[in-house]
Amino acid sequence: MAAGDITIFDEAKLALLNGTHDLDTHVIKVCFIDNTTVPTASDTTPTKSDYTEVSGGNFTAGGDTMTVSLTEAAGTVTLDFTSNISNASNVANPANVYYALIYNDTAASDDAIGFVEIDVTGFDATGGALTLTWGASGVFTLA
Repeated sequence: MAAGDITIFDEAKLALLNGTHDLDTHVIKVCFIDNTTVPTASDTTPTKSDYTEVSGGNFTAGGDTMTVSLTEAAGTVTLDFTSNISNASNVANPANVYYALIYNDTAASDDAIGFVEIDVTGFDATGGALTLTWGASGVFTLA
């Protein structure tokens, strides 16, 4: 996996089809985590509490709420976030940001949906701004 690639948890794919995630009505958030537990697509029943969140300074504890867009065209459904995340440099920011974790804050267990690798060696946000901009083709598609 390269930095910037989005990985959807295998379990989240099943949860989508079982109705656990209603992506256009549930509160979907993105928080930042360290590498205490490295996420992988095959993690069993991943939840936010399985990973170690980093926050402080300009980083919101619990993560940022995403504005979700769901569209369908020619049989392909695209989930996109129309809100990006931008955290200015701050000496109180975390110095060990490895991943952005996408999770369902409405689900009782804060079920994790996917993750994005930020930096394989850990991004130091005390000395630089961290901006997460979602790609033009959406977060993921279902065809």
